Parts: sequence; structure tokens; C-alpha cells
Amino acid sequence: MCGIAGYLGKRKASPILLDAVRRLEYRGYDSVGIATLHEQRLSVRKAVGNVEEVDKKLHFAEMPGNVGIAHTRWATTGKVTDENAHPHLSNNGKIAVVHNGIIENYQELKGFLQKNGYTLKSQTDTEVIPNLIEHHMKRKSLKQAFLETLRQLEGTFSIVALDEGSGTILGARHNSPLVLGLARDGTYIASDVSPFIEATKKAVLLEDDEAVILDNKLEILNFRTGKPVRKKIFLMHWNYEQAKKGDYEHFMMKEIDEQGSTIKKAVQQDAKLMKKAVSMVKKAFGVFLVGCGTSYHACVSASYVFSHIAKKHVNVVLASEFENHREFLTNKTLLIALSQSGETADVLEAVRIAKDKGVKIIAITNVVSSTLTQLADETIMMNCGPEICVLSTKSYTAQLAILTALVYGLAGKLEAGKKLVLQAAAKVPDIIRDSTPKIKALASKIKDSRSIFLIGRDMAYPSALEGALKIKEVSYIHAEGFAGGELKHGTIALIEDNVPVIVLATEHTKKEILANAMEVKARGGYIIGINSRQDDVYDYFIEVPEAGMANPILMIIPIQILAYYLAIERNLDPDKPRNLAKSVTVK
Repeated sequence: MCGIAGYLGKRKASPILLDAVRRLEYRGYDSVGIATLHEQRLSVRKAVGNVEEVDKKLHFAEMPGNVGIAHTRWATTGKVTDENAHPHLSNNGKIAVVHNGIIENYQELKGFLQKNGYTLKSQTDTEVIPNLIEHHMKRKSLKQAFLETLRQLEGTFSIVALDEGSGTILGARHNSPLVLGLARDGTYIASDVSPFIEATKKAVLLEDDEAVILDNKLEILNFRTGKPVRKKIFLMHWNYEQAKKGDYEHFMMKEIDEQGSTIKKAVQQDAKLMKKAVSMVKKAFGVFLVGCGTSYHACVSASYVFSHIAKKHVNVVLASEFENHREFLTNKTLLIALSQSGETADVLEAVRIAKDKGVKIIAITNVVSSTLTQLADETIMMNCGPEICVLSTKSYTAQLAILTALVYGLAGKLEAGKKLVLQAAAKVPDIIRDSTPKIKALASKIKDSRSIFLIGRDMAYPSALEGALKIKEVSYIHAEGFAGGELKHGTIALIEDNVPVIVLATEHTKKEILANAMEVKARGGYIIGINSRQDDVYDYFIEVPEAGMANPILMIIPIQILAYYLAIERNLDPDKPRNLAKSVTVK
């Protein structure tokens, strides 16, 4: 989940790399480091902290040279220490490496290196990589030593290495993203396109088991076979202006605010593509929806729409548990895989398991250059633009919009489904404007709560799950979402005086969920109603207009705002919650 970048060209590398790690910081912010090469001498600066904190101490932009590599870390193997920060050097100090992923056999490789006289200074799995390259260079060229090293690695990785002697940058990927940017001033390499989107629209997407050698020319080859690979240049359409905060204090609020627009963009899909996706669902014998976290909640919510509108049964499975359903898969099965980044490791593993069984894949993602788009038979883009905040907000409502339209299409009502979603999208700005002052006051009132509970029935239940996730992700308050009918099966034991309970009500479920709310209130709970109409049981009320099957799109908006202001009230950074990263590229 770390962010990696490299540059080789005509410009000074360090300012470019500093800007790159700023743009990649959503992938990890435990530590940061840069290595540059000047007059055939490597220089490395790295430390624990976020990019701005570390840059104040180390002054990255002062580093000389027009070639370099950079890294922002989300710790997996090894604690958060200066020593474990990337880049890592070989024992002879001539090879620097940055890495995203996990080398599963690193203990075995570490033992091999130690027997051959190498000393490893960090706790990381990454450090074996530059030392293996150094070891193989005793008998092989740099290129062959790099390929030999890659063949020894087991696990998930994207790697960028810099050789002091030649000034060559080498990169490779296996189940982890890596993309090239081809600009007039030089060549870029990074985890995604954001570091070079302003310099060039021309990108080359590396696929699994591909390596790149950057010196005076560009060479791409399959590192398993050593054979050259011909690649197409991909033209990007993102504008980095979309990813700037502008007048907003945080990306989270900016991205919440954008949803009136992004929901519309998500549902305005090519008619032929949507008809093709509908046809794939109709032909399938067994449909699975998979995702992780927020995307999983979108799958759960969509399953209700499948039932109510299309009268179609679908299987909703957490991507990390999908392997347990392997025996149900055939070449007639369809898998609909959701991932904002298109790089979520558990989702990609589920897709690979499915493809091994001949399953057809529909991807719903926000990144056209992602691994998921490469694996899928058909891809429906969310069209959200960059989502920088670690928490998913606009991507969640975009997923709901696409799935709602898809299900209506399955029922022969595609245009009606699109109209329903567009009507809901038009209400989002009003909800944000009208509810924000009340939500800010509510956040101030409940900011010191130990727990917050959310309950809902029918389509409000998945919204309760997603709302609880948003609150605990960013405010660190324990939050749980439950089906209203489950209260008496254990959860009500947790209710005590003034415990906030958010009640998500729709017209269809209002009678039953308000009865649940009364049960909670009788035991001292503080009832917060999210509904189209006020009710006496509510101690606090936030109005959200009724939207039928589009209710989940609207009712999550106030909870996203509440999560944001809870973080603000608790003096937390809503864009960078602790221990989390935007793109979960390791299992």
C-alpha cells in the first residue's frame, strides 16, 4: 500500500520526487524517503513522519541530480522507524530500492544472503532486494542480476531500483501496480499516474511479471522469460486540478461536496456498455458481487435492489473470503468486482480465483489504468475523478449509482433507473447545505461518546454498516451498524444512558424501525433520526428526502458529514486516519 516513484530526465529530480510522494501520500504516511544520483554518487534521505514533517527536517528539494527514486510507506513488515523507511541500500551502497508489497519468502532469502556475508540492517522484507541484485552482479550484468532477483521473489511487489554506477532505473511488478509516464523532459515511473499527470498524458501500463529498464532508452520485458514486450501508449483523461483541495481545508469535505456531480457522472454510462453488462448478468448462472470495506457495503446494498427490482438472487461475498466459494464457480458464473483503486489485493485475488474457473468478470472501478481493468472482461468506470482522502465517500455513492442503474437495466427499465439516480443526485447539494449546520452541532454534542450505534432495516441496513465504518475510520469512536430486528438478539445489552443511536428510516421500514428506536430510548439511548419526516421518538433529527431505491445514496451523505466533523471536533486529520491507507495492495 506504499507509494513509489522514480524519475530520469532533464530536470532536477528531487523537487519532482517530493511532489510525487505528496501526491502518493494517500497510499501511506508512516515514513518517507528519496534517493538521487549526482556525479555517480547516491544520496539518500529518509525518516519517520508524513511528507511535510520529514521535508522540514531533511529538505528533499536540495538533493542534487536528475535521476532518483522515492517512497512513502505504510508499514507492513517492520516497525515504523527511520531504519525501516525506504529507500533501502545494498551492502556496497551502490543500489537503492523502493518497494510496495510483501516478499513472502524474505526470511529464506535473508538467510541466503547472511550465509554469503551480507548484513541486513532493517526489519523489512525490502532490504533483501538490493542485496540480491548486488550478489548477482558479481557474475551478471545489472539487467540480468535484476531479472534473476525478481525470479527469486515470492509474494506481491512493485519495485523501483536505482543503480549508482550506470544511473539506470529498473522497475517491475507482480500483483502490485506500476505505471510509466512518457514526457518530453524525461520518463516517470510510479504506483499510479498522479505524480506525472501534469507533465504528460502519455502512460504505459505495466502488467504482471513485466520489468522496465530506463537508461538512454526504454526497454520492457517479461522477467520470467526475459523476452521483450511491446506496449501501447495509453492517453489519460484525468486533470490533476480535480485532486487539489482549492478552498477546502480537507479533501474529505471536498469529496463529500462533489457527490452531486459525481453521482451524475457515474450513472451517465455508454448505453452499449450497460446493455452488454445487463446481458452478461442475464446469461449468468450464478452472480457474485465482491468487494472490501466500503465496496463490500455497496455490494450488500445492491443485493437488495437486485431482489426488489429485478427479482434476481445474487451472492454477496467479502473478497477476502471468496476463495471459500471456489467450488461453486463454473464457466457460466459472473463475478462483479468493486474496487475504487482497482488494486485492492483481496479483490484481485478473488478475480484471479474466478478466472481460473472460467468465470466472466465485470469490474466497477475508478482507475482506468488499474490491474482490475486489465483482468476484467468488461469495466464500468465510476468517473469520480481522483479520490485523495483515505476514506471512500464519492466512490461509494458512485458504486451505488452504477449498480442501481444496472439492476434497473436487468428489469428492462434502464432509463427509469438512470432517472431515479439523477433525481437523487440533484438533491445532494441541498442535503449538504441544509444539514451541515445541524450535523456540526451534533458532532460537538457526541464527540466524547465511547460508542455510537446505527440501526436500519431493509436498504437502510447496509447504510448503517457503511455509516458505522465511516465514523470509526476517521473519528476512532467505536461504531457498529446493525439490522434493527437484531437489537433484541444481543445488541440492546450495550445500550445505556445517552449512548448515541442513529436510526436510518425509510417510508417502507418506518413503522418497524421506529418501534426499535423506542426500545432503545426506553433504555436511555440518545436517538438521532435520519428520515424524510420528523417523529416524536427522535431526540435529534436530520432530514433526508425519500428517494425509493435510491435511498442509500442519499442517507449516507449526512453520516459522511458527521464522521468528518467528529474528526474535526477530536482534533484529528480526516484525510489521513491512523493505520489506514487508501489503496490496500497487500492481503
